[in-house]
This record gives sequence, C-alpha cells and structure tokens, in this order.
Amino acid sequence: MDLSSLIFTYTIVVLCACLSTASISIAAYIVSRRLKYIPQALFFIAYFVELTQIFGGEWLLQNVGTVTAANYYAVDEPAFRILIGAVILACFWQIVFDIIDVRKPRRIVLPTVVLCVAQALILLLLPYGPLRQWLFYTMRQVSILSCLGYAFWLYRSNKDEVFQHRMVKRRPIFLVLLVFTISIVCEDTYVILLAPIPAANSPLTGVFLSSRNISENLMMIFVAAVTIYQTVRDLALRFNEPPEVQIDAARHNSSLTEHIEDRLPAYAQLHSLSKREREILALVVEGKSNREIASELILAEGTIKTHLHNIMKKCGQPNREDLKKDFWRS
Repeated sequence: MDLSSLIFTYTIVVLCACLSTASISIAAYIVSRRLKYIPQALFFIAYFVELTQIFGGEWLLQNVGTVTAANYYAVDEPAFRILIGAVILACFWQIVFDIIDVRKPRRIVLPTVVLCVAQALILLLLPYGPLRQWLFYTMRQVSILSCLGYAFWLYRSNKDEVFQHRMVKRRPIFLVLLVFTISIVCEDTYVILLAPIPAANSPLTGVFLSSRNISENLMMIFVAAVTIYQTVRDLALRFNEPPEVQIDAARHNSSLTEHIEDRLPAYAQLHSLSKREREILALVVEGKSNREIASELILAEGTIKTHLHNIMKKCGQPNREDLKKDFWRS
C-alpha cells in the first residue's frame, strides 16, 4: 500500500468513527432523553463535516491544482474554519463541563467567542506566511488546554468528596487528552514552521494544508472509542436492569441524582443487588436517613435497616459512610 492509499484509508477510518459515535450518541438521547448526549453527537458531526471538507480540498489540490509558496500556508475558507472550530470547541467544553458539573452556559460562550475573535484577528492583522497559519490552528489547542486547566483548577479547589471521586476516576482520560493536545501543537510546529514545502512530486504534497493533523485525528479516535464504550455500557445496563427509583421533576433536575443514575446500574450489577436494594442504595447515596427512606418507599424503618445491612454485606462495607465512598469510587 502506497502512502496516498494509506492516508486515504486512515481518513475513512476517522470519518467512520465520527459517524458511528454521533449515531450512537443520538440513539442514546432518543432512548434516555439525557441532554448530555446532544453535545457528544454535535461534536462528532462537526468534526466529520470539517474533515470531509479538508479531505475534498486535499484531493482537488493533489489532482487538479499545484502547491507553491504562494498557497501552501493559506487558510482555506477561513469563515468556515472559524465557525466549525467554534462548534467543535463549544461542544468539547460542554462535555467537560458536564463531567465537572458546571451549569453556567456563559462559561462556554466566553471561550468560544474568544477563540473566534482571536482567529479572526490573526487572519486580519498578520501577513501571509507560516506563523499566521500556525497561530490560527494553535488557537484550538489553546482552547482545549484552557478547558483542561479549568477542570484541574476546580479539582484542586473544590473540596466536595463526591466531586473529587468523580474527577479521580476520569483523570486518566484527561491526561491522555493533555498528551494528545501537546502532540498536536508539536506536529503543527514541525509541519508548518520547520519542515520545508513538499516538492511537486512528493506524495505528501497538499496533505498538511488546511487543518489536517495526524495527532488530532488519533485523539478523535480515542475520544470516539471512550464515548462509544461508555454510552453502549450505560445503555446495556439500563436495558438489562433499568433503575427502579421513582423521582419527581425537582430531583430529576439535580446533578447529584443524574450522577447516581449513571453509576447505579453498574454498581448494582457488580454486587448483585436486588431491585429493592438498588432503590434503597440510591436514596442512601443521596444522603437520606432511614426514616426518610422508609417514608418515601412506604416501608417500615426496620425493613430499611435490614435491607441496608444486606447491602453493606454484599458490597463489603462496614458502615453507611464507607458504602457511599465505595459507590463514588466505583
């Protein structure tokens, strides 16, 4: 397989990964009506659209046009690049904010607007050349690093135990994203600032024009794999053993209740909890007392104590507080 065929094949793989992940996210939203799946779907749809446009532009350049110093460092269709980049980064921020429980939309609007303005100013104020192109594309990585940095700052400053456990569980994913982001910057630095313009007969001619970046594509495949795994697992657990806890509208809007619902099926399956034990465990994790649980489930308080004893025995935890900590560490 020659280099052109290899690049073509890997591009198709990335496009298929984006489409598959977007489709699964849409299906998850239809089944669960959980809004967190909407940014996931938009994220991969937007990246699919951008990569498709890049792929088409590269094909035209390699088969119809020619590469010269006058067009190698151009930013093709800048308005489209700014707009689609804003959608991708806004969805990325929203996905991260959903993890860290930030519910204020303006904290997503602000970095998105800053990204668009910064990219527009770079195009308007800087002369054509490698530095202009490199700064334009690097603004995306600056936005990603800002998002990861904000999450890290919240992790260090927020002393809530539930939040801490949730962040520790996702720390490997954040670290991998950080490594990929740094790799993207390094690759762009070499390709745009250091490497010479490919010769007219080179198989790489036109490949790295626009925003194509191998490290970025690999990061998208990683994000797609994590998203598909978590989404399919959640849907499978809910299908096999749907939650029995009945909640009213006010509780359903609680971020704590949403996180309990997300984790409960897997934890209950791991420890072979019955449906009634699942109900009681969810209410225990919410912080309700035995009397409050008994009143809500219309059971005797002694019955609740018996069920709670069985739950702690199955989960291998000596008391109520350790049970809650084990639940959030799962």
